[in-house]
Amino acid sequence: MTPALTLEPLSRAHLPEAAALWADPAVIRWTNIAAPCTETGAADRLEHLLDCQRGLPFSTVFALREGTAFRGLAGCPPVDTAAGIYGLFYQLLPACWGRGLGLAAAREALRHLEKLTPSLVLADTVAENTASVRILERLGFARTAVRPGAFRREGRALDIWDYALRRGGSDGSALRDGPHITEK
Repeated sequence: MTPALTLEPLSRAHLPEAAALWADPAVIRWTNIAAPCTETGAADRLEHLLDCQRGLPFSTVFALREGTAFRGLAGCPPVDTAAGIYGLFYQLLPACWGRGLGLAAAREALRHLEKLTPSLVLADTVAENTASVRILERLGFARTAVRPGAFRREGRALDIWDYALRRGGSDGSALRDGPHITEK
C-alpha cells in the first residue's frame, strides 16, 4: 500500500527543505541541477518555481509531506499557458525511493493540474533513470524523442528521453498512442 501524501502549495516557507533536497547529490543525479545547491542557489531555484506560477488561479507545484515529514517536491509548472502546455517533475528524498511515492506524487500533481484542462504535459528523463521511465509510462506518457548524449554528468554523455501526455476530446482522457520516437 502506498503511504498517503499531502501536497502543500509551494511557498518561500519551504526554502529550508527545498535547499536540503537540492543539496543532496543523490537527488540531483538525474536532474538539470549540475551541482548541489547552495542556500542562495536553492533560493533562486525556488523563486523561479514561484514566479512561473504567478497569474495561475492556483498552485501547480507542491511540497510533499507524509504525515508531517517533508518528502520532496512535485508539480506541473507552466511551459505555455496560452496553449495549455505544462511540464511534470518530481524530486524525492532518497529515503522515499522504492516505496511508490514518486508515482503517487506525480499522479497527484497531474490530478491537481486537471483543473486547468491542459492540452499537453511534457516530461523528460535520463534513459538510465529507470524509475522515472516506469513512472512516466505507468501514467500514460508516450516517449516522443530521444536526445542522444544530451545529458552530461561526471564525464559521461547519456541519452535524454522526452515524453508527452496529450489530452483527448471533451472527456480530457489521456492518449496512450502518442507520437513515435524521434532522434533530436
